[in-house]
Amino acid sequence: MSASVLASRLVVRARLRHLQVLVKVAELGSVKRAAEAIGLTQPSTTQALADLEQLLECTLFDRHARGMHPTPIALAVLPLARRMLDALNDCAEAVVAFSAEGRSLVRIAALSGAVTGILAKALPVFSQQHPDILLQIQEADIEQIGALMAGGGLDMVFCRQPPVATEGWRFEPLLDDEFVVIAAPHHPLAGRKRLTFKALRDEIWLTSPVASAPRRTLDQWSAAQGIEPRQRLISTRSMAIVWAALVHERCVCLVPLSIASQLLDAGQLVRLNIAVPYAFEPIGMMTPIDSSGLATQKLQAFLLSFEKAR
Repeated sequence: MSASVLASRLVVRARLRHLQVLVKVAELGSVKRAAEAIGLTQPSTTQALADLEQLLECTLFDRHARGMHPTPIALAVLPLARRMLDALNDCAEAVVAFSAEGRSLVRIAALSGAVTGILAKALPVFSQQHPDILLQIQEADIEQIGALMAGGGLDMVFCRQPPVATEGWRFEPLLDDEFVVIAAPHHPLAGRKRLTFKALRDEIWLTSPVASAPRRTLDQWSAAQGIEPRQRLISTRSMAIVWAALVHERCVCLVPLSIASQLLDAGQLVRLNIAVPYAFEPIGMMTPIDSSGLATQKLQAFLLSFEKAR
């Protein structure tokens, strides 16, 4: 059976309930628990799963005494099913927003640094001033943002300026950014003045993924100093994991200030007094040149004013 034939069959016969059952059985490992979570009877849930397997002509779960485990086909399909259900929820939110008198919607995608450095500070204030505007925010990496922009599902994007201008979109810088070295408040070097890279030669570094700007900067910096940094083998963009690792043992980490700002402001981490001799691009917002709605224009004007006043 070809993919086009299967797609036509799914359009005619598949239901959203099939996807819901697939996702819940995978999450909970049991038809009984999935039925309880969805609000169906167990026989109805079993039948829905059987119908989906018949439609796809494949087995989605291996049945074991200890529960049900997704087959390789199910593991490939699950992320797509989750995205479809998420899209359904987004659709419902948009319809409700536009159906309510006077309401409007702004769909936003943002890098982690933009979320912590800009949106977390500005959006609560904006939302309080404009309670009629629904702000729908997705935190995503640059590849995901590109796909969302191509699909026409965004009104605003918060990122660093693309190396090549994106057709139909305007970029406006909002927040200057820089690389900083962070550590736990109890780190022995916290509070020391005018540190150099050589003062950190014996420290253990947490690293970002290889392709990331912080990782490239750390590699360049250490190579220029002729030092091979000791590394803890945890490569992550997650600030929750970075915070936990820094608090757990004596480590340091190089990150953009925008990403660490909330934890620094809360006193949960500290910035070591060392200048990183490598610049980083500012974070800004991208908006469509010709088709911004009134709500998007209001948020755009607010953010320009908010960041200017900081």
